[in-house]
Amino acid sequence: MLHSPVLYSIAGLGIAIVNDFKSIEGDRELGLQSLPVAFGIDTAKWICAGSVTLTQVGVAAYLNSINEPYYALGLLALILPQIFFQATLLLPDPVANDVKYQASAQPFLVFGILLTGLCVGHHDWTI
Repeated sequence: MLHSPVLYSIAGLGIAIVNDFKSIEGDRELGLQSLPVAFGIDTAKWICAGSVTLTQVGVAAYLNSINEPYYALGLLALILPQIFFQATLLLPDPVANDVKYQASAQPFLVFGILLTGLCVGHHDWTI
């Protein structure tokens, strides 16, 4: 049961990285080592997309492993639009599209977190 919050905290890293793209120039000037500054924009955007997507795939696998395949499929369905927005907004230009990406993709992440909580809350842990 502890797996989901731990995994979703990794997805939170991806969301935090998106917030770093908008302040990359200020971070450089102040000597702050945000991920986009430390690793470069290209690497940071892939870390961002990977942490958000792979975390949720891991949670879906966990839900399936506790015999909750419908919740797992629901979560996978919520991942698809996020991948679309990563491919069309985040990966092509994370600096210009950071706000659009978050506004488009983040609701699906939040619904996935809610779906996971619903699953865990309703799961029969005595089995």
